[in-house]
Amino acid sequence: MTVRFHAMNSKKDGMLSKADFDLLIERIIKFGKLNDAQAERCRKLLAKLLPLFGGDTFKLTQEGFNDAAAKSSEGNYPVLLGNQFFDILDTDADGIISYNEWVVYFESIGTDVQHARPCFDALDTNKDGEISRSEFVDATVNFIRSTDESHPSRFLYGPV
Repeated sequence: MTVRFHAMNSKKDGMLSKADFDLLIERIIKFGKLNDAQAERCRKLLAKLLPLFGGDTFKLTQEGFNDAAAKSSEGNYPVLLGNQFFDILDTDADGIISYNEWVVYFESIGTDVQHARPCFDALDTNKDGEISRSEFVDATVNFIRSTDESHPSRFLYGPV
């Protein structure tokens, strides 16, 4: 969970909050060169995602985030989270995450884009050149729940 916390802590201030997600969305809009309609869609999707973290006013330290992640790893939470993030990263809403969208995601979370291709290819488990919703959700669920360090989900936030 440390990797996930640091990737999501866009402000790099040691606290995960709505401001981190706002900054992530603004980076996706900027790096993805999204038009107004795409930008508005991303902002609306963020509004749907925030309740999974406790709403607009949540603030979590890494320890608090780890505790919350451990409690929420059961049930449907990882699937909901994977689906919500998939929709955000699929900026053109065509039902897949393309390699270009993946590069935008890496730029947005501050991961060196030189790692984008091998990480993308690892998550593209059926090797069709795109990340499907099921591949992304599976990676999210396994990243949260699994202790299998060989699972492709380890590439969800870059090389680990």
